[in-house]
Amino acid sequence: MRTAQEPPLMSEIPMMTPEALKPSDLLREWRLLKDLAAYAADRSLSDLPRGQASVMVIPGFGAGDWATGILRGRLSRLGHHVYGWGLGINRGQLGRDAERLMPKLQAIVARRDRPVTLIGWSLGGVIARQVARQQPGLVNDIIALGTPLVGGPKFTFTAPWYARKGMDLDAMARKVDDFESSHALPCPLLSVFTPHDGMVHPGASHDPHHPEVTYREVNASHLGLCLAPEVIEIIALRLARA
Repeated sequence: MRTAQEPPLMSEIPMMTPEALKPSDLLREWRLLKDLAAYAADRSLSDLPRGQASVMVIPGFGAGDWATGILRGRLSRLGHHVYGWGLGINRGQLGRDAERLMPKLQAIVARRDRPVTLIGWSLGGVIARQVARQQPGLVNDIIALGTPLVGGPKFTFTAPWYARKGMDLDAMARKVDDFESSHALPCPLLSVFTPHDGMVHPGASHDPHHPEVTYREVNASHLGLCLAPEVIEIIALRLARA
């Protein structure tokens, strides 16, 4: 039986240089098969810490609550009060979605009498940061799973799509960088990233602007970040301290 142990803290690691993804990088996502096999073989939660944190999980671009169901179910079994975002498919409308999440978070905080931990998968982590900045009293922690913390869409698999729509990716990356360098995060953030990510370059999951960001490296695929046992263990350990 494995024993849950705190992974090595990676608060100071060499920054990877983010790069634009190539179409062939998507082939890295074959590791999802390994993640599914690991999940099927290791479904026991008996050695993970329990807790009673209030948690909302925000899905990535093109996904909905169905994509985070395994993660939410496992955290619920550990005693946490876990909520989906309840807004259907994430279509990348960051400002609108952040505003629509406010009353949901306010209701959770009023019901549970404690701020919420936001878990954002991929683009969901960007939304989580925006929500925390707009309503810092509602959020006490952010866990970002394969989230592009720099560059906007420039270093993600969606870059060609945005470019075809007329977006200047370099200009957007500079705009994001300027915003991040001048707007502090009001809470700590844990960035979970994988060097095997075929959808968000792992270098984009490193944030040079905010001191309260720590990192965990995992061996999952991007698509497997919401079900890989090692990711669920990291999240459980983080929530146990909430």
